[in-house]
Amino acid sequence: MKKYNIILGILLILISISFSSCTNDVVESTHATINIPPITNQSEALANFFNSSGDYINAINSPYLISIDDVKDNLDNYLIIDTRYHEDYVSGHIDGAINVDREHIINFLKPLNIYQYPKIIIVDNTGQGASYIASILRAMGFGNVFPMKDGMASWNKKFAFHWQNGIGDKYNNYIDTKIYKKAKKGKLPTVNTKGKTLSEILELQAQKAINFNYSVTIDNLIANIDDYYIINYWQKAKYEKAHLKGAHWYEPKNSININKDLLTIPANKKILVYCFTGQNSSAITAYLRLLGYDAYSLRFGSNSFMHSLSLKNGWHAYNAADKIHEYPIVTGVNPSVKKESKANTIKNPDLNFKHRNVIQPDPDEVCD
Repeated sequence: MKKYNIILGILLILISISFSSCTNDVVESTHATINIPPITNQSEALANFFNSSGDYINAINSPYLISIDDVKDNLDNYLIIDTRYHEDYVSGHIDGAINVDREHIINFLKPLNIYQYPKIIIVDNTGQGASYIASILRAMGFGNVFPMKDGMASWNKKFAFHWQNGIGDKYNNYIDTKIYKKAKKGKLPTVNTKGKTLSEILELQAQKAINFNYSVTIDNLIANIDDYYIINYWQKAKYEKAHLKGAHWYEPKNSININKDLLTIPANKKILVYCFTGQNSSAITAYLRLLGYDAYSLRFGSNSFMHSLSLKNGWHAYNAADKIHEYPIVTGVNPSVKKESKANTIKNPDLNFKHRNVIQPDPDEVCD
């Protein structure tokens, strides 16, 4: 019994020392580190991400154009972002629209709870630049962004010249019926940003693409036509009937996908995409630029070189009588002079930035 008590006492002492050690000793620790493996093929990672998260560029509603009538009927509900040059905005804009330079638009939207607005409308002169911007924003997850179809040129006759000056038949001799085969499948372009995660890579690519002068006029295209791999982006029956010389047919809302024909687009050559009005092709061009392609859109699409034939065939030809409206505009630097607009209620420090001084480019090189 005495021996048992001695053993019990020793155990109690050891337990006491153990608890004392746990409560009083300083335990050294090191910061945990998480090693994120680098994404070695950033372009492929982006393409697979787009494909697995809705394939927005091939969705049935792509390029998500919204009519000017819809915008007009919902001025009190929608947030309208006018991306034109500041002087154009001052000369006349939609009541309540706020002027945000395209290079600032991502940082402008990021702090906002965008879903407090049923829709966010992107506005430019012709709808082409707006489609390009909206495509980039949708790739980033801004799912309620919509480009206004035909732009301010359709909203009010004051700006109609932006569309009217872009149509013509100057290059009828470049209309072709020959079927051009797609290039053989190859690899995606190399994207090499400093981003470690997919979201970082995507945002860096978006910031790079958002302000890029992505459009090409028909004059510039014809002068350098051999430099481009040309993509025709409309229905096959129409392609077989008439298309731009050298153009390869890609099925709308299906083919620009990593599991379809995306890899047939050469990674080492300039890419020119055209459609009927330049709005769909602008969205596709934005998508391709995010993936690293040196892609461009033909301004005003087939309307720029085969307008009369487009009218004859009923191929989304520009018709001033149908397109031009006289919806009201507000002049000046303020979003609205009539009422408290949604733009005036946004709490966002980016609203206070001053637009940079813009040197007007050559009219042939204006993006939108």
